[in-house]
Amino acid sequence: MVVTYTGHAYVERFREVGAEVIVWNVYEGPDHRPAWVGSMRSSAPMERLRHASWGRGIYHGLGLGVWLIRRGLPRARLLARIARQRDVRLIHTNIRVGHDREGILAARVAGLPCLCHIRHPERLGWFDGRLAGTVNQFAYISQAVRKSHLQSGVPAKKGRIVYNGLDVAAFERAMDAVGGRASLDLGADALVVGMVGRLDTWKGHEVFLRAMAKVKGAIPAARGIVVGDPPPDRPSYRDDLQIVRDELGLTNTVGFWPFRMDVPVVMSALNVLVLASTSPEPFGRVLIEAMAAGKPVVVADSGAAREILEDGAQGLLVPPGDAEALAAAVTRLLAEPQLARAMGQRGQTRVQERFGVRQYVEGVQAIYAELLAGVPPSARWS
Repeated sequence: MVVTYTGHAYVERFREVGAEVIVWNVYEGPDHRPAWVGSMRSSAPMERLRHASWGRGIYHGLGLGVWLIRRGLPRARLLARIARQRDVRLIHTNIRVGHDREGILAARVAGLPCLCHIRHPERLGWFDGRLAGTVNQFAYISQAVRKSHLQSGVPAKKGRIVYNGLDVAAFERAMDAVGGRASLDLGADALVVGMVGRLDTWKGHEVFLRAMAKVKGAIPAARGIVVGDPPPDRPSYRDDLQIVRDELGLTNTVGFWPFRMDVPVVMSALNVLVLASTSPEPFGRVLIEAMAAGKPVVVADSGAAREILEDGAQGLLVPPGDAEALAAAVTRLLAEPQLARAMGQRGQTRVQERFGVRQYVEGVQAIYAELLAGVPPSARWS
């Protein structure tokens, strides 16, 4: 059973595979903070408290208290009620402790084991550290993500690495470069460099655009695509990036496309996939998607990049934020198709060996089995 805070493109896909889905439209309700909280937060005394080294803990503690009373505990009780009504035996949260507080609290209220899937690095403060202590097991999508929890005091024995996985066959079936490029309004013979994923400020799209201006100077036939949507809290970010593109003289060189479900088709259109993140990537799923499609990758060297690929084998690593180095790497792969092809082939092999669906499913199921073994059906509500 899947509980999601709002509707999105994957709800129907969950239902198609037989999962019950509850779309819990919690974001449509009133703000959890009463009106007086907003006035108090903007007051001069609270601003002084917020910015004083001795007062930050008090300020955030007050905010946490309001959140617990007005939102956290009420939602946790509702989730626990849903779990009881449907005879749930385990709760699996799916981003990070600071985001998943309500699910972790619900597991405690319902007396259920909790698996917390950590997909982003986080430093745990006092409250989240205590909350993490109640979690039965953590699954980390990379060593880079796990490191942040170890530094926050989470015992190593409470977590294990479960790398993201994908259906490699789906990418092999979609290998129709001509059709993929046609779906993106690109010529069959275009040399295509792409970024695929959420449009967020730390994803390095501006670095990519500056690099593409240099690539275009070296290889005029090169074309770029940016596929993805901005986050809800910054809906105009695509417009901002398009302004940068136009200022760089790339209006007819780099195209923007919204979020697409058919990622294998998009990957089939590329010659090179770029991940230019300026902050460490927790994993970088788009990398294994491109590698599964046999595409070489150029990646900012931070976060989990070196857990996914070897520099010079399946792709090229460049310093984060370095448009010059990014352009040089992309230009090299476009100019040396045999090298690019060899890297793509090695990438496919690596994904098949390390990042397939089986290793992911078996990794999660192993944790489920361990947690459920200690929760007999007759005693799970005690």
